[in-house]
Amino acid sequence: MRFWDSSDPAIAAAEAEPWAGPLSGAMRPVSLYAVPQLTFVATVLSIQAPLTVLVLTAKAANDMAHPTTAWTIALIVLVVGLVMPVSVAVLSPRTLRNVLPLATVLIILLMGVISSIGLWAAGPRLGVVAVLYLQALPFAFYILRLRWALLMAANAVGGCAIVLALQPGWPAPAAVWLLLAATVVATSWVLGIIAERADRLATSEHQARMELAEVNRNLEERVAAQVTEIERLGHLRRFLSPQIADIMLSGDADAVTRPHRQRIVAFFCDLRGFTAFTRDSEPEVVIAITDEYYRVVGTVLQRHGATIGGYAGDGIMAYLGDPVPHPEPAGAAVLMVTELREAMTTLVAEWARRGHDLSYGVGLAYGYATLGVVGFDGRYDYTAMGGVVNLAARLCGKATASQILLDHATFAELDGRFPCQPVDGLELKGLGAQRAYALA
Repeated sequence: MRFWDSSDPAIAAAEAEPWAGPLSGAMRPVSLYAVPQLTFVATVLSIQAPLTVLVLTAKAANDMAHPTTAWTIALIVLVVGLVMPVSVAVLSPRTLRNVLPLATVLIILLMGVISSIGLWAAGPRLGVVAVLYLQALPFAFYILRLRWALLMAANAVGGCAIVLALQPGWPAPAAVWLLLAATVVATSWVLGIIAERADRLATSEHQARMELAEVNRNLEERVAAQVTEIERLGHLRRFLSPQIADIMLSGDADAVTRPHRQRIVAFFCDLRGFTAFTRDSEPEVVIAITDEYYRVVGTVLQRHGATIGGYAGDGIMAYLGDPVPHPEPAGAAVLMVTELREAMTTLVAEWARRGHDLSYGVGLAYGYATLGVVGFDGRYDYTAMGGVVNLAARLCGKATASQILLDHATFAELDGRFPCQPVDGLELKGLGAQRAYALA
């Protein structure tokens, strides 16, 4: 009885397939989910009609023209009525879909013929059995396409005409035939119009479902693409600064990454004693210390929105003010290195506890730089170039252990908000004497 379980996936699979069986063009596109209800109605009608005939033959056998024939056709119809639900229960949905059009046409054709035989068997005195025509034909107009329904109507109405013409005793056979034919065909035609409109609604609903399914598929594809994009962005953020990663994945990448000038604060930081440390330590220890150093500095830089320009051994270069503009990059940079000093002081103490003589130095410089993408087809980097970058690097190189040196432009922007001490007689390679300040 699997077909009666509407959740069976085999029904949905068969429903999606086109009609492919014999006489598939004769039937309206009836959903397989409606077959149980249609079968139930057809079975009730197929049982009710023979029972009516059997009652008439039992109660009015003397009035019936051919009682034996009436009993025979009643039993035939009863058997057909019982076979239909059994077939629906036994056949697979796919098989049922293929045989349903042919079976429907044959059953309705048979019912039309049997109705005519039943009218002949009942005779003129029990002509009320002509009401049996009201069963097969409306069903035909509901479930079959119009030309096939008309063919079934011609079969039934023609059979009725033959009986009225050949069987004696019918009063006004022509009038009886016209009344019966007009009533049956008109009723059936109205039902066929209703069925046709139901078809259009069903077709519209099917198209709407297909469009909705397509929209859902497109939505799923877009969501999957966005998830992939997010994953790509996550991977990209591991190798680039978040600001650079966001720009490279945005629609403004070309405008931002082409060479341009911007006022930035350049930041450099490196370790004191790192050369001797790498010479005297195992590679695994060097990597572990470097990783701790990068993690501490990188965390502070990212928290303050600095763009990391690159790593070189123990050197870290970053800048504030590009590609995301900052209203006050100098103050933000000093606030950033103040927090960095606290974190690095803790880390240097931990290194000392392990026996490593390491410290750090920081240089900050404020001014215009040229920024953009440089490189070749195999590798591109977004970087800052210019005098302010060189100045920050030279200040970092001159900084003593745990010292933070600022150029005069950065100091001037602070307007006394952070205590600083001037550093006299500072000579920088390639830049000569420079006014610099140590952050207190």
